[in-house]
Amino acid sequence: MQKPAVCVIVPVWGAEKTLSRCVESILSQQVEGGLCCVLVDDGSPDNCGAMCDEYARRDPRVTALHKEDGGVSTARNAGLDLAYADYVVFLDSDDALRPGALQAALDAQAADPDSFVLWNYTTDANDPAPVTAAAQTRPQDALARLYLDCLIAMPWNKLYRCDLAKLLKFNAAYTLGEDLQFVLDYIALLGRKTPHFRYRVLESALTFYDCSRDGTLSTRYHPEYCAIWPEHFAKLNAACADANCPAEDLLPLHRAELRVYGEGVADILRRDPLHPGVLRRQKARNALLNPWLLGLLRQMRREHCYSPYYLPLRWRSLHWLYALSEAARTGSPLFGKLDWGGYYLLLGRMKRP
Repeated sequence: MQKPAVCVIVPVWGAEKTLSRCVESILSQQVEGGLCCVLVDDGSPDNCGAMCDEYARRDPRVTALHKEDGGVSTARNAGLDLAYADYVVFLDSDDALRPGALQAALDAQAADPDSFVLWNYTTDANDPAPVTAAAQTRPQDALARLYLDCLIAMPWNKLYRCDLAKLLKFNAAYTLGEDLQFVLDYIALLGRKTPHFRYRVLESALTFYDCSRDGTLSTRYHPEYCAIWPEHFAKLNAACADANCPAEDLLPLHRAELRVYGEGVADILRRDPLHPGVLRRQKARNALLNPWLLGLLRQMRREHCYSPYYLPLRWRSLHWLYALSEAARTGSPLFGKLDWGGYYLLLGRMKRP
């Protein structure tokens, strides 16, 4: 059996309305060396399982796998176990590949065999921009900047070497941010196998990301948010240190991390369902004592790295933090006033972005 050039792995759950768009976008790709597709029905409660079987019956390039509902990480892991190709691409069942996407990614890889190929995405299903293999090469110390450019945290905008990806697993213990962990593990593994690898970032958007859906992991409340993100950020910061990322990228990275964490604490106050009133405030206060957070605040103080979230978190002011978060969420001009107020309280000793 000849090994295809690329295998696309699709975890499927509750995607009856979008699955056809997703799968057709894969099967319509023209790829030198061929492609295959693994559809992993993760115990979907709708008609997705039958749809996966029908695609497998009609097209020999498609394999349908059925398993009990274990979450997206277990579905991707099951797909990896079956993957047989030179490269692997992940795609979510409510998203789609743009025409020519896979060949553009493979062409970019062929132009620089030691690189890790990544690409942008579009939220416009009818994006008229052409898909090409034109790409920029970035060194390993660009890792922090790539995260800030929204290119690292997701698994589905990358071309993975199949032999390396199959050595890894998505951590099913996480219900948030597990994608970042997998990508960082892959980068570390790739660095050991190919010490001088580079990032090759395609200028074209190859994936259509459907952000119209409701009730996704990005919109639901996460009770363990403030416990999980410090673990992810600690791993990201360690990877950035190993890559010798420059200070001009680390400062905005630390600001971004502080904001993510601050918004998580504010979300406890806003909508934690199990801790109403006084218990919500106690849970939020406990989150302000997280060792990773305290370490980040100390580091930002040494770096003179200002963020509007710095003083509310350092002074453990839940009232100030919540007001800042609500102003940011609603687009209120109060955000700017609180931002500059915190900066002036520090007497200009820290650097604004």
